[in-house]
Order: sequence, then structure tokens, then C-alpha cells
Amino acid sequence: MSELEQAVREKRLVRIRRVSTFMKWAVTLVLALILVLAVIVTIGIAVPNELLIGPEETIDVGEKERALGDIPQAQRIGLAFLGAAAHIMLIFATWHIRTVFRHFQKMEFFSPKTLSNVIAFGIWLIAFGVFDLLSDPLGSIIVTIDLPEGQRALDLALDGDEIFFLVFGALMLLFGWILREAALIADENRQFV
Repeated sequence: MSELEQAVREKRLVRIRRVSTFMKWAVTLVLALILVLAVIVTIGIAVPNELLIGPEETIDVGEKERALGDIPQAQRIGLAFLGAAAHIMLIFATWHIRTVFRHFQKMEFFSPKTLSNVIAFGIWLIAFGVFDLLSDPLGSIIVTIDLPEGQRALDLALDGDEIFFLVFGALMLLFGWILREAALIADENRQFV
């Protein structure tokens, strides 16, 4: 490799390190925000109060909108569990992508840990997409279960959010598998030479 090629390669590696470092900290900030939001929303829905979310605030699930104060406590706790589960899945997905950037920062492109985190990120995105798809019907049942029979609802919806998480999660999962195979081939080639 010539000196010019080596200099160009070093510039690319420096750029990868810098962007990976920036993204690691940006994702860390997002992770902290998701965590704070998860706590506020979970507690605010389960126990409406003026400090977090007031009882007059409404919650929309599917086509149904109700004031939190009008929903019985047990149903609010059920809604809080749905919200907490969604946030937990996002936290795990965000943690795995943060870890991928940390490995990239260390120039560990094909390490087993890096590839496992890429695959785990994809799995958590798919899990969130499936959960998001199922949470609307579950949430609509929870919100309306105490209403008279004609006012109860079961809302089914498939929108861009679910499709995005399912497709992007599958893409990341496939990307992780492909990188794992590429790493195995590269390792076999090194051993052969």
C-alpha cells in the first residue's frame, strides 16, 4: 500500500472514529431522554396528579379519547404497563445501537460483540414493531372496558410506524447476519494464507 493510500485510509478511519464517538454520545442522550420520559409517562398514567400529568389530561388510544381521571385505577395501571413495555423495548434497542457505535469507535467492525449487538438491535426493533401493532387493540380494550357495551371499542390499525420498525428491524437483523458471514469468510481467508 502506497503512502498516499495509507494517508487516505487513515483519514477515513479518523472520520469513522469521530462520527462513531459523536453518535455514541448522541444516542446516550436519547437513551437518557427515553428513560426519563418512560418514568414520567408510566407514573403519570398510573397515578394522575398535577405534578406529572393531570387527571383532566386526555389519552388517545386508537379512535378513543378519554380523560385520565375518568378511567378507573386498574385500567390506568394496565395502560401504564403498556407504555412501560414499549419504552423498555426502545431502551434495549437504543442501548444496543449505542454499543454498536462504541465498538465502531474502537475500530471493532467485525468483532463478535459488534455483530451480536447489530443483530440484537434488529430483534428489538422487530419486537417493538410487533408490540406497537398489538398495543392499539390492547389499549383500546383497556381504555373502554368499563364503559357500557355499546361504547366499548377494539381498534386495529397498521400505520407507517409499525411498518418502519418491522422493515428497519428486519434490515438490521439481515445486515448483522451478513456481516457475521463476512467476518467468518475473512477469518477463513486469513487462516488459509
